[in-house]
Amino acid sequence: MRNFSVALAALREQKSRALLSALGIAVAAVAIILLVSIALGVRQDIKGQVEDLGVSTLVVLPGKVDFGTFNPNIGGQSYLKEEQAIAVRQVAGVVRSCPMTFVGGGIRANKKDANPFIVATTSNWFMMRPMQMRSGDVFRDPDTKERVAVIGSIASDQLFGDNVDPVGKMLNVNGHEYKILGVTFDKKTEGSLFSMGSLQNVVYIPFHAQKAITPELQVDRIMIQSASDADPKVLIPALTKTFKQFLDEKQFSVLTQEDLLNLVFKVMSILQWLLLGLTSIALYVGGIGIMTVMLMSVNERSKEIGIRKTVGATRKDIFQQFMVEAVALAILGGLAGLIFSSIVAYLLTIFTPIKPLITLGVVALCFGTCLVVGLTFGLIPAVRASRKDPVDAMRNE
Repeated sequence: MRNFSVALAALREQKSRALLSALGIAVAAVAIILLVSIALGVRQDIKGQVEDLGVSTLVVLPGKVDFGTFNPNIGGQSYLKEEQAIAVRQVAGVVRSCPMTFVGGGIRANKKDANPFIVATTSNWFMMRPMQMRSGDVFRDPDTKERVAVIGSIASDQLFGDNVDPVGKMLNVNGHEYKILGVTFDKKTEGSLFSMGSLQNVVYIPFHAQKAITPELQVDRIMIQSASDADPKVLIPALTKTFKQFLDEKQFSVLTQEDLLNLVFKVMSILQWLLLGLTSIALYVGGIGIMTVMLMSVNERSKEIGIRKTVGATRKDIFQQFMVEAVALAILGGLAGLIFSSIVAYLLTIFTPIKPLITLGVVALCFGTCLVVGLTFGLIPAVRASRKDPVDAMRNE
């Protein structure tokens, strides 16, 4: 306890140097907290998007998904067909299914442009994922070729304004006119980082209407709904067997909601470790700063070390004193970084769609790394100070 109080007193006497030493650690702490908390916020947001599909929904992707690797074809050429979506309805435990195609392009109405996701699907999708409507209704005929559209409230507000009901108005989708049937209510419009590019911001058009325009229309996903009393995982072998009648096993993957989350979390974990690797450079620089300042302090405080040893301080006492100083500097930097990061995270939450998630784990990671840096880079100065001969220390001073 005595060594602890002596160390803090020494830091108070050298306030300017202590603050400069802690600054490097503070910068590294800010990098760690913000990057990790933003990654956690994004992960939470994506999790909400996937869970919004419902636990009874299975997704068929074009390409083989191995959780140890990633198949780039998942976003490319697809061999999925509407006939396959129809065939899987014969599997016991399947309630309904629908093809889904990402049309691409943009929409225009009221002399304004918008760029939501344009999805061509059948009315089965609205039965699989019931939507709250702000106005109007969805299309009900799964085979309709009528050019009608259901738009999200985000696109509606962009094109027509907040207080205008666009139901019955015409919408230009990639040069073709569609009549607006309904507007969905997007509950996460303001709160989601992905609200501008996900299921929160979509224009739905009938699959067969788009197929009439593009005869060789590619099916990008097949969505399958299982019965409420059927475990989606149990259905995978039977669904896989059905798809193998049409495709090679490398041309498709049947995933549950849990599988989708695992795939996303795996990618997010890799990115998170990469971010931590980058921030470790800042930690290393901050640690070098502490070590440099502490080594200078050892040389400048030779007289103090000599006097303490003369009056009975042991090598252990001197070692502990300088280690406490190094750790205190690192913790001080971590605390400053945490406070600054909390302010930045608060401002990001208010003024941007980014929602950083500062958890107890993030705080523990911050202070844990700061503690390790303090112990690691304070070791050499502490050892050098403890080994000083009291007589030589007094003479050098």
